[in-house]
Amino acid sequence: MEFAKYLDLSVWTVSRAINGHPEVKEETRRRVLAAMDEVGYRPNPLARGLGRGRTGLIGVCLTGLDNPLLNIKTYHLQQFLRRHDRRVVLEMSFRNPENEMRVIEDFVQMRVDGIILMYSTLPTAAVTGLLRGVPCLQVDPLEPQTMPNISLDRRRAMRLLFEHLVRLEHRSFALLFGKEDPWRGPALVELARAHGMDPEQVLRYAEIADPSDNGVETGQLMAENVLRWPQRPTALITRDDQVALGAIQALRDAGVEVPRQMSVTGFDNLDLARRLHPTLTTIDQSPLRLMERAGEMLMEQIAQPKQRRGSVVTETMAPELVLGESTGPAWRG
Repeated sequence: MEFAKYLDLSVWTVSRAINGHPEVKEETRRRVLAAMDEVGYRPNPLARGLGRGRTGLIGVCLTGLDNPLLNIKTYHLQQFLRRHDRRVVLEMSFRNPENEMRVIEDFVQMRVDGIILMYSTLPTAAVTGLLRGVPCLQVDPLEPQTMPNISLDRRRAMRLLFEHLVRLEHRSFALLFGKEDPWRGPALVELARAHGMDPEQVLRYAEIADPSDNGVETGQLMAENVLRWPQRPTALITRDDQVALGAIQALRDAGVEVPRQMSVTGFDNLDLARRLHPTLTTIDQSPLRLMERAGEMLMEQIAQPKQRRGSVVTETMAPELVLGESTGPAWRG
């Protein structure tokens, strides 16, 4: 209102000029926009959205902020949404299903235009029971979903890594991730059998009593455990690039050469994986492409009539194997 008085125009005229209404003269529109820059005025996006029946807000729920790739994905998603005149409200579930359900309820109460759940631990039924018609998209859910979702083709990613190692004649593998991992372990069991191997003989988890929240430290501890085994594997398949880098450091400290005596694979293709020596053989998830498509899928849901929202749309993104210096032919020494 004060801004309208400053211009000696009605609030209605100023509002229409800001929103590009066709009935506002071009001269008036330019005058309003120039004055906004002059005085630093910016309209309240929430108030504008409520006036149109929408808030312009998108609720995004993450598991936490301890995953560098998740941070990259969130950045690309926010950039996409900003280009579409949306703002992000960020919450974290800390991998707790009850927390995640409360976050969804809060987003609905805030009248967000849509919700994105990343690495959700909830089944479809639990999510849809809370949404009240709010469009929702799952990104990389931990369980199969019967609601709109998009994820990396994880099994294909593990196949790319495993078959690369098999071509290098590796036949014994240490798994540097937890047994509770819902897709890495089961995928590797299937792959080993497909190659005529006994999973119980060729795959072994590098368990440690107290995993650290720090991926590099966890990798070091797990690799140190592997080095105590009577029969060492020729390859380490790790959870992600941070764990891989910690494992490589532990192997170096023990005088084990990577990849001559032991190969190591990562997952995520972080910038640090390409800059350290040896560079990592890893999986590129194409986070920009993934999150651009996630944003498009959510916008498509928002544009649909309420009764058509939530129908099953499942998309997967193809992973890319990035070959680095951390893998080589199996050690025969």
